[in-house]
Amino acid sequence: MLATEPALALTVAAVVFAAALVSSIAGFAFSALAGAALVYLLQDPVRTVAILTACSIAIHGYCAWTARRSLDWRSLAPFLLGGMLTVPLGVWLLARMPAQLFAAGLGAFLLAYGLYMLVCRSALVVQSSTARDATVGGLGGLLAGLAGFPGASVTVWCGLRGWSKERQRALCQPFILLMQLEALALLGSVRPAALPAETFYLYLPLALVAAWAGVALMHRMSTRQFNLVVRLLLVVSGAALLGPVLAD
Repeated sequence: MLATEPALALTVAAVVFAAALVSSIAGFAFSALAGAALVYLLQDPVRTVAILTACSIAIHGYCAWTARRSLDWRSLAPFLLGGMLTVPLGVWLLARMPAQLFAAGLGAFLLAYGLYMLVCRSALVVQSSTARDATVGGLGGLLAGLAGFPGASVTVWCGLRGWSKERQRALCQPFILLMQLEALALLGSVRPAALPAETFYLYLPLALVAAWAGVALMHRMSTRQFNLVVRLLLVVSGAALLGPVLAD
């Protein structure tokens, strides 16, 4: 298993902690926030996504546990079915083609949507169906394998449904967790040594501490404040994904 130089490992740990703290408030965007820095620091897309996925599993495992009493497996099932089918495609694409163009497209969408929701005075509420939920889940599964970011499509969809913060997190947290578990297992088959040793004794513990602090802050927020944080994170996530592409 690979090891990282001490100075680099500490820098990665600081990025992981900061991204985990901010993202655990809203329940998503860890991979987008941390990924922009880690891709630059590590210069290895597969290794970067493996670290992001492992830390995301720890964060969302804890967050899903805190939301366990609000879980609705009937509502969650179509998202999981769609996502489980497309995670392998995302991992296949990650291992075989540059993801910059895809990241740029996703970043532009999240940036535009987040800005629109920040300035929009009236909330847009859409109707759901099993097919639509499965499609949104399928997009999330594709993003899980390709960029370690399964929460983007589901978070946007929950926002369009007009759900409370508790209901949003009760769906998003287990979805992200299960997609990341599948993605990490498939990444291990692509490159078994993708995870460096310090992931287990440094990055994961810091991610859990940050998640605990973020969830505690979330419980002090109203649904309106929570939605504001989600929209701001969508903008930041979009900028984080789009920035490196524009800088080239």
